[in-house]
Amino acid sequence: MTQRKASIDMGTNTFQLLIGEVEGHDKIKKLYTEDIFVRLGKGGISDGYITEKAQQRAFDALGKFHQIISEYDVVSIEVAATSAVRVAKNGVEFREAIKSKFNFDVNIIQGDEEAEVIYYGVRSDISIEDTAIIMDIGGGSTEFIICDSEKVLWKESFEVGAQRLFDSFCKIDPIASSDKEALFDYVENRLMSLWDAVGKYQPKKIIGAAGTFHTIQEVYGAYNNVSAKDVQVVDNSDYDEMYEKFVGWNREERFKIKGLIPQRVDMVVPASCLLKCVLDKLSLGKLFISSASLREGLLLRTK
Repeated sequence: MTQRKASIDMGTNTFQLLIGEVEGHDKIKKLYTEDIFVRLGKGGISDGYITEKAQQRAFDALGKFHQIISEYDVVSIEVAATSAVRVAKNGVEFREAIKSKFNFDVNIIQGDEEAEVIYYGVRSDISIEDTAIIMDIGGGSTEFIICDSEKVLWKESFEVGAQRLFDSFCKIDPIASSDKEALFDYVENRLMSLWDAVGKYQPKKIIGAAGTFHTIQEVYGAYNNVSAKDVQVVDNSDYDEMYEKFVGWNREERFKIKGLIPQRVDMVVPASCLLKCVLDKLSLGKLFISSASLREGLLLRTK
């Protein structure tokens, strides 16, 4: 039986709405999607706090989503808050305010649960025929899932997101060589358990999900005259060319990169450094990109 559902991913950088019909076990017919750049972690994530300005941006976005959802006959709504809210000292208070304003029951999901849900979202979109590693770069955290076509073999969420890295390492623009080296060293040390898991499970491909990877699709498509949605595989060498622009160019120059939307002009720097570190460490040659992630997984698991 087909059921119409809604899900909201309250990410550290972006709030994402999905309204769709779930068909069978893991197929989604998308009826409506929207992304709003809220920057929930801006100005407070490093101190474990959601600022009043960030909360207001969140309320504005959720108000818009609430209105849109009311126009569809949905049987369920799942709202999930991720890294910025789960580490915030005022996260529970923020959740209660959302309940009062919009009657949304916000689930502040833990990192391992977030990784599991991302797996179900990606699996609905892309074929996983052999052991693979899924990477989802968020503003507050980054999730890694090693999996096969049937199950999750290993998963972990690291509080190593683009906003956190930006606050710690992007002190000048463009990023200084010394800060970039420090960022790479920091990431390599923080991801030690990932490197151990990679050695154990030997994934054959890496699949990227969420915003950073959509940016790669958009930029690659713009420079190669193809639709972004058709960019499903990118060679590491092609990514390296993009990386040099993202990291080597200043902010004004990055605004001129075709396919790079203004809202990602800052976060693309630390996110691309994080991805570069992982791609170099894995040496798999290609990057596969999924158009699905947490919000799709949330929709699939709603009752």
